[in-house]
Amino acid sequence: MKVKYSNSIEKKVSDRLKAVKGSVVLRKDFQGTGADRQVSRALKKLVVQKKIVKIGSGVYAKAYTSKYTDSPLIKGGVDSTLRKALNRLNVRYEPSSAEKAYNAGKTTQVPVQNMVRLKSRCRRALGYGSSQLSYEKNKNAK
Repeated sequence: MKVKYSNSIEKKVSDRLKAVKGSVVLRKDFQGTGADRQVSRALKKLVVQKKIVKIGSGVYAKAYTSKYTDSPLIKGGVDSTLRKALNRLNVRYEPSSAEKAYNAGKTTQVPVQNMVRLKSRCRRALGYGSSQLSYEKNKNAK
């Protein structure tokens, strides 16, 4: 990220982004960097520059630009990154019943949709592009 001043909020946010391990970045990772509005503007600039993509409210993923389509792609894939986001948000989950049945060899039908069964409360929508993380109906934590 090209910045005008070495001690600007944009530079601080960019440095913190590099310091975060893994592909999921939460808004709370930038606490103490500056005022909320300034951090929001710096994050928006990073989204426009295709360094990160927004996958949920206050949840971002590190990205790289595709050399074929010039669109940002999530490092490590969308499905695994969405599950890593749940881990970073301290949401307990387990694979869906369809995924469990496939992994156990009870069925040969491959689960198509990225779905999890929640063990703790989460009403947050996570997704990027056409890939959304779904929660099993009537089996979520209450």
